[in-house]
Amino acid sequence: MNVKAVVKVMNFHALLRVDASRRLSDMYSTMQDELEAMMSIILSNDNLKLDKTLKLPDPKLPVLRIYIASDLGFCGGINTSITAELQKDGGSEKIVLGKKIRKNREVALYLTMDEFESQQALVEQYLKRAVKERKWSAVELVYNHFYNLSSIKPIVKRIYPINLEDLENQSEEDGRKVKNQVDFFIEGDATDVLENMIISFLNYEFKIALASAKASENVMRQNATSESLKKLDEMEEEEIKYNRKMKNQKSFQKTIDSFVKQKSLK
Repeated sequence: MNVKAVVKVMNFHALLRVDASRRLSDMYSTMQDELEAMMSIILSNDNLKLDKTLKLPDPKLPVLRIYIASDLGFCGGINTSITAELQKDGGSEKIVLGKKIRKNREVALYLTMDEFESQQALVEQYLKRAVKERKWSAVELVYNHFYNLSSIKPIVKRIYPINLEDLENQSEEDGRKVKNQVDFFIEGDATDVLENMIISFLNYEFKIALASAKASENVMRQNATSESLKKLDEMEEEEIKYNRKMKNQKSFQKTIDSFVKQKSLK
């Protein structure tokens, strides 16, 4: 098998996917700002706080962690960083997405990315139970976050319970004023409505993380394959130099042998 040809194909496919996945990640990042601003406005309502409309889970319960990796390799340390975080995790309930992460007994749900495409409802069901049943103390996403083409970092992001202080700070950084707003009243039981809103928010946060992880994967694979092609070119150049050197040595030795032979005949 021609290794360089395979790497070239991988590099070409990575190049095709990088721009599309990056634009999708940027679009979702903008959507995330709007979602967080909306939730900060709703949850900072003093009437909801006084009525204790939102029920929080028991902090003594284990955490639900969703690990997002990939099905394909050749993408640098993308999967290595997720595996390292998984190995350090001792007490949470775990969901793993991605064939490159080895399955173990502690994983409650394991799906390859191909399987996840047709079984997204399984993960969404966990998020729903986290809010409705409050089975876990928190929900966290572990993935490689795409900041830009030169900055990709593995992060652990807690998406539930929603940290109102973080949302308010983010909204203020974006130029939105959340504090001192006019509090609104809700007629009837607002618990079910708010829980469904939070579930939708968690689903979008999860999809945003998926898009960011996919962009990170494609960028890292494109970088890795480009670097590999450079190394292969260097190896080929070294081989050409070595073969040329050996050829010159043989030619030189042949000339010497011919000269010696002629001298001996004389």
